[in-house]
Amino acid sequence: MQIRNHSCTVVRRMKQVIPVMVLLVLTACSDPSGTDTELFDPGMAAQTWNTADKVWNTDELEILENGKSLYKSRCSGCHQQAGTGSTTIGAPALKGSAVARGSTDILIRTVLFGRGSMPAFRMSLDDAGLARILSYVRNAWGNDMQDIVRVSRVAAIRTAGG
Repeated sequence: MQIRNHSCTVVRRMKQVIPVMVLLVLTACSDPSGTDTELFDPGMAAQTWNTADKVWNTDELEILENGKSLYKSRCSGCHQQAGTGSTTIGAPALKGSAVARGSTDILIRTVLFGRGSMPAFRMSLDDAGLARILSYVRNAWGNDMQDIVRVSRVAAIRTAGG
């Protein structure tokens, strides 16, 4: 009887430990700086991003492509890969969004400190990763803001606080 009770205790404890272990493994496998990248091909990026109205330089193309990759791994679970959002979980569409197309500072604050159902990401993304994601969001899906969010601006807003 004691062995059975002991086994049940171990099983109960393992049910509590396993989710924590999975979270630790997933966290360890991702890049906490938010700057993990896929292989960058400037020619392919230029075909994707350059238009008659805007020709991006190589550094900007790399930021947009890296932002796309980061968005896919960090944001698309809620906001969807096509930026259409999810009413089920309260994640608004970013495609055509007034927030995505509006003030860069408000967009940065929203992601850093959270807003409504949007959680704060100031602890899980560094300034460079966040700037890349937001640069992508501001220019993807027809948002076409034709700008790059500066790392220095993200850093200044992070330092100033919510």
